[in-house]
Amino acid sequence: MSRYVANIVDMEKEVEDSARDTIVDSFERFMEEKLIADNIRRTMDKAHGESWNCIVGKAFGAHVVHQTKSYLFCNYGELSILLWKSG
Repeated sequence: MSRYVANIVDMEKEVEDSARDTIVDSFERFMEEKLIADNIRRTMDKAHGESWNCIVGKAFGAHVVHQTKSYLFCNYGELSILLWKSG
């Protein structure tokens, strides 16, 4: 798990741990950024209720509105992951 680095976290510890495990698993299973993001989103929707969103990439900017305690920005290797719940 040394390739995973959390940068900004606004989540309960249990949800953060679940997100970290999901992110690591997704990177081990898939190579394409789109597939990684989709798997993270689907897994979080099942585990913690619907309305999760995920972006995976090397260079992107974002301004999002999220539910309280439902935001994570992290890196896995060279890629950044933005995960948040809205609505």
